[in-house]
Amino acid sequence: MTRPVDRLLAASYRTPAGRLIVVVDPHACGDLGPTDYGAVVCSTFRDLDDARDRVPMATEIRPRSAVAQITDVLARYADGDVDALEEVSVLQPGGAFQQRAWQAMRKIRAGSVDTYAGLARRAGNVRAARAAGTVCSANLVAPFVPCHRVVASNGIGGYGYGLPVKVALLEHEGVLL
Repeated sequence: MTRPVDRLLAASYRTPAGRLIVVVDPHACGDLGPTDYGAVVCSTFRDLDDARDRVPMATEIRPRSAVAQITDVLARYADGDVDALEEVSVLQPGGAFQQRAWQAMRKIRAGSVDTYAGLARRAGNVRAARAAGTVCSANLVAPFVPCHRVVASNGIGGYGYGLPVKVALLEHEGVLL
């Protein structure tokens, strides 16, 4: 099923890790239930073209003014309310293990981290540490699903937007590296 033209809307926001493009589907119902803005279906620390490349089946993403609720959440996050990201409803496609892993990521409290192995265990497959890393890299809605809080057992690990962005997010949340 394809999305109607003009269905997805994007806006740019400032965060402690740099500019974040957030794409919402105003007609979607995300993981937190119905909202006035729909659900965030993609976010990127790159540019709008990156969002267009990452959103499955999107026929068009239209730039628009910021969504008030998301502006508020990201402003509070930047001002130190590091739990504010939990208030944003998200929706992304994925298989059963991915969905369980993304739910588990949302339970990692700001200011703390988990390992890929720990994430795999909490997502229901103790042997799937590599798969947990793949799930992190497939996350379309970072930092709202906080894959930046998942680290390697022997260090910080990687991050699709680069280590400086991951470090900025973790340091902002009070994680000592």
